[in-house]
Amino acid sequence: MQTTLIQPYDLLPPSIMTGLIPRDRMLHPQGYLGALAPPFPRELELLESEIQVRLDELMHAQATLPDIRLKAGPNGGPIPSRDQDGYGYCWCHSSVSAMLLKRAAQNEPYVDLSAFAIGCIVKNYRNQGGWGSQSMEFLAERGCPTSEFWPQQSTKRSNDNPATWENAKLHQALRWYDLDDDRMWLQQASCMARNWPTVNDYNWWSHSVCGARMKDYKGRVLTIWNSWSDSWKDQGMGDLEGGRAVCSDCWALVTGEPSPA
Repeated sequence: MQTTLIQPYDLLPPSIMTGLIPRDRMLHPQGYLGALAPPFPRELELLESEIQVRLDELMHAQATLPDIRLKAGPNGGPIPSRDQDGYGYCWCHSSVSAMLLKRAAQNEPYVDLSAFAIGCIVKNYRNQGGWGSQSMEFLAERGCPTSEFWPQQSTKRSNDNPATWENAKLHQALRWYDLDDDRMWLQQASCMARNWPTVNDYNWWSHSVCGARMKDYKGRVLTIWNSWSDSWKDQGMGDLEGGRAVCSDCWALVTGEPSPA
């Protein structure tokens, strides 16, 4: 799957609402979620000489997460991009997108997960921003329902019922790593070389997206998966380059709970 470089005009959302509230690292330091998202282990950092070799191998084999996405959706087609529809819920769509990629990489069947369920419950149905780990915590504890139980873009309170949360339990993201602010790019590269999707918060963009592939470690080129529908860039994906590619905060999804549907 080829993607194109994101230009400044591509950064403008369908509405002015993007939704990221920057994480306060004084109040929420690295590892503040404990066993759910411990600090990224230094022993998992790859050697810089090894990183690009492994990234190139994945791209040559067409085995990166964007490549996997192309064949893991409905009827063997692409997994559709999520669509926050102008709401400030990027922070929960980024983690749900990471979960969709993780499920696909684990050869689990596609399920149409609805991130609005997380945004509505966490924010008490208010159209408010947040940061990535707020939704990760919810995904680990309660999971995410499909659109059959919580329709996409729906804010109806009637969606909040026992059947919805029984379904959500089938789709839990159980363990994440919280990347080090001072070693962010190296650690994200170590994740991308293992096909671990990431939740990327960008303070400069006031936006949270899913990290899907690293093309160039030294040149800093990263493919992201946005939550502005498939109409944005290349089926919802595009490349950030240089300093813009480096996250303000980042979490890697290491394990999810397998489920049939």
